[in-house]
Amino acid sequence: MISTGQLAVAGTVKPTGLMTNLLTNPQKSVITTSVPVFSWIVPTLERNDYQTAYQLLVASSPALLEQGRPDLWNSGKTEDGNSLHVAYTGDPLDSHTVYYWQVRTWNKSGTASAYSEIQQFHIGDAGREKRWPGESRWVQLDTGQGEKIWTFEDRAPIQYHPAYPIQVDRKSEGDWFIAFERAGFANVALTLNWKVGPGQRTDTTLQVRIGEKNVGDSIDAKPGGGVIYREYPLSIHAGTDTYYLDIPRFKPHYPHSQTMPEHMMEVIPFRFVEISGGGLDLAVVSAEQLSLHVPFDEDASYFVSSDTLLNDIYDLCRYSVIANTFNGDYAASQRERMMYEADAYIHQLGHYAVDREFATARYSLENMIYHATWPTEWISHSIMMVWMDFLHTGDTSVIRQNYDVLKPKLMTALTMPNGLISTTTGLVTDEFKKAIFFNGETLRDIVDWPQRSSAIPEGGETDGYVFTDYNTVVNAFHYHTLKLMEKMARAVGRNREADELQKTSARFSKLFQRHFFDNRQGVYIDGIGTDHASLHANLYPLAFGLVPEKNKHRVLEYIKTKGMACGVYSANYLLEGLFNAGEGAYAMSLLTSTSDRSWYNMLRVGATMTTEAWDTKYKNNNGWSHAWSASPAHILPRKVMGVTPAAPGFRRVTIKPQPSGLTWAKAKLPTIRGPIETGFDQQANAFSLTVTLPANMKADVYLPIPTEVSNFTLLQNGIMTAAERKGNYLLLQNVGAGRHEFKLNY
Repeated sequence: MISTGQLAVAGTVKPTGLMTNLLTNPQKSVITTSVPVFSWIVPTLERNDYQTAYQLLVASSPALLEQGRPDLWNSGKTEDGNSLHVAYTGDPLDSHTVYYWQVRTWNKSGTASAYSEIQQFHIGDAGREKRWPGESRWVQLDTGQGEKIWTFEDRAPIQYHPAYPIQVDRKSEGDWFIAFERAGFANVALTLNWKVGPGQRTDTTLQVRIGEKNVGDSIDAKPGGGVIYREYPLSIHAGTDTYYLDIPRFKPHYPHSQTMPEHMMEVIPFRFVEISGGGLDLAVVSAEQLSLHVPFDEDASYFVSSDTLLNDIYDLCRYSVIANTFNGDYAASQRERMMYEADAYIHQLGHYAVDREFATARYSLENMIYHATWPTEWISHSIMMVWMDFLHTGDTSVIRQNYDVLKPKLMTALTMPNGLISTTTGLVTDEFKKAIFFNGETLRDIVDWPQRSSAIPEGGETDGYVFTDYNTVVNAFHYHTLKLMEKMARAVGRNREADELQKTSARFSKLFQRHFFDNRQGVYIDGIGTDHASLHANLYPLAFGLVPEKNKHRVLEYIKTKGMACGVYSANYLLEGLFNAGEGAYAMSLLTSTSDRSWYNMLRVGATMTTEAWDTKYKNNNGWSHAWSASPAHILPRKVMGVTPAAPGFRRVTIKPQPSGLTWAKAKLPTIRGPIETGFDQQANAFSLTVTLPANMKADVYLPIPTEVSNFTLLQNGIMTAAERKGNYLLLQNVGAGRHEFKLNY
């Protein structure tokens, strides 16, 4: 941030973080519209700064912009504070053409910034008809430098990212063991030198083994579950050369499983490589693990705290979010390579929390709208994904384009005379399935995964859930999506529908309490016709705001008797519900648990990506590469550090940390407006918090204070200040851009 004394050189500061159609590197993709939208991070020239005007230029060459002669659009000085999704209104743009743009801004004092760097964007086939909104194909892009590259329409391309070994051991003549820091969906580039004597054979075939799990300096050939171990032949010749593995092409087993395009090498998750040279005079000159995933800004995010285990868990989850984008979307896991709505939703939240990237999520959610999968609650997640897109980008376009096709996913067509919805009472008709874009046989209530199975005696993650026609969890999701559709209806001006949705959700909340809350037990039961009360029947009402204040204590106490009696999927909602209810200490005990139902257990067994289930004993084909269990990547910045959007597009943010036993912690959270950095330090009689906000953002900052404390002093940037007391927090409203220091003594 620039101080007041530096305003004389403010003209050297420029907007950064340019995006065209949500792409941070549009020069590597193509967009399929002739009316692009532009976004940027407003530079901060002084504390509490914000944009008051901008000037945006678009030209057919960078030289014209450098000369100040844009030939397509000059917005002029536009008195407007908006820096997100500014629509192009210049001369018509053509398909299959390259364009360039830049922008400058004026701040609250009327000071102009310098112009931003120039960003290049490509318009592809802007007129083509798509099979579904958001459809994105592989296309070839002319770089303008005599070569063509393969890329995606409207989303970031996947690329091979090299990683280098942390261990290379020669085990015996011709035999080598190579370890990389982490597993990745990858191929490997092996540069080998084979020395042969006169008259000896100059070509041969080696065996190369790859795997995710090791035993000392060997790969575990029987790792169990779905953990990867593979063996491949590799033909080499005398001398020095570089070789790649000919990994067999993935064969899809499900209708929406994805395959690698022919122009790219196949990948598979691995961390370790063994070369069996059978006594050859063979040397490993170099080895590169070529991990395939979307581009990632390593500096976009971090979380570090006084708890080293928590730091390791965050790093595990942060990496898992990126490593599992090897398809260019959220089709994680080696076994299926297929997107599921709930998996994609958790992946989406994690991606927003670790990088300032939105196009991968945008493609994934639009794909999921039109390619529904079989679990009942997954249908609800499509609505949830659209809401999170709007909340994080501030862009209403997905809501506007898909609102009417999202409405059937509320599943109100499954409403029975008692007012509840059910998938088992004959209402899942062909017409209904068509309306929600589901082409399978029928929906099936899932609650959690895996469900109890005789094939896995110890398995099943539903806490003994009793499935009835009227399922508590399914109906909790129905309520949640009613509330989200109401908010989205208001966002796009469909206020009459929003009013009806508001009335419907209020009526439904009363029905939910009447049918599912057991007054005798003081908790929610699994459904009508049973008195069994699982963890899930209580954690979902808690997470979705369905528990009335009068019942919250009993529900929370019951939840706290259960521990982590759920799978990695429901753990996301359990932690959210607990933190939302102010139960940060208990939530933290689950996050840092060292039981076999924990993220620690994933680290303990040797996984370097989050696993599909807590342990192989809970899922007999458990894989070591699945992003739906990476929820701490977003839970830690959003709930422990307390940084959450309070208005779409992070126009307003809430910062409400829950230290939960940590002595200190600091984090960086990327947003579409720029990064937010926070850090706290907690002592016996003091709490300090630092907050750094980008321009064009306001924050409501909450400082935790013990309930029993009545005498205290509060400093903001070294100046005594007053704050409103809100329970065990002090609230300071409308904190603006720049770095702020808060010090609370009591």
